Amino acid sequence: MKFKNAFYLGLLAWALFPCAVFFLYAAGYELLIGTQWTVFRMQAVLNAVAALGSLGLVYLRGYKRPLFAVIGIVLLLQCGNSVCRFLDACQEYHSFSSPDGADTLVMMENVDPIAGQVRVYKRLNPFLLSPMGSIITDDGYRPICDGQYELSWQKDTVSLSVFNGAGEWKTIIMEREQ
Repeated sequence: MKFKNAFYLGLLAWALFPCAVFFLYAAGYELLIGTQWTVFRMQAVLNAVAALGSLGLVYLRGYKRPLFAVIGIVLLLQCGNSVCRFLDACQEYHSFSSPDGADTLVMMENVDPIAGQVRVYKRLNPFLLSPMGSIITDDGYRPICDGQYELSWQKDTVSLSVFNGAGEWKTIIMEREQ
């Protein structure tokens, strides 16, 4: 009975997580734990937990044809994991703290065949990010990874200059909240 309750609790978390992420995104926030755990990685872990729990439930219920149930569950959740890995593959996150330690900026480099992008977020707490601005770079170029950036902290503003990969520097100036 304990396994069944744990399974239903895990299934509830698996189903509610995308809803919570959608509502956060609609409110103007993004979810990131550290610099590696994006929503897609968290969903992939929840998919694996749901698959293991479903397999355990198939075993405990004693289905007459468990092989079909197992194959269906594994294929469905692996398709979900493939989509999560694909969406997460081109993103790289970097974290920078202000000299006074009051603010932390997270920069996400996103690269695709058409254009790259550096998005700047302010970290509100260990989980939430608030977008501050973005800069378009040349296709396939990651200026933060390549060290081609300048970050300057002033009292009321933060400026980020990045080399865009096409021979010019682009700058964005963002307001610091006091």
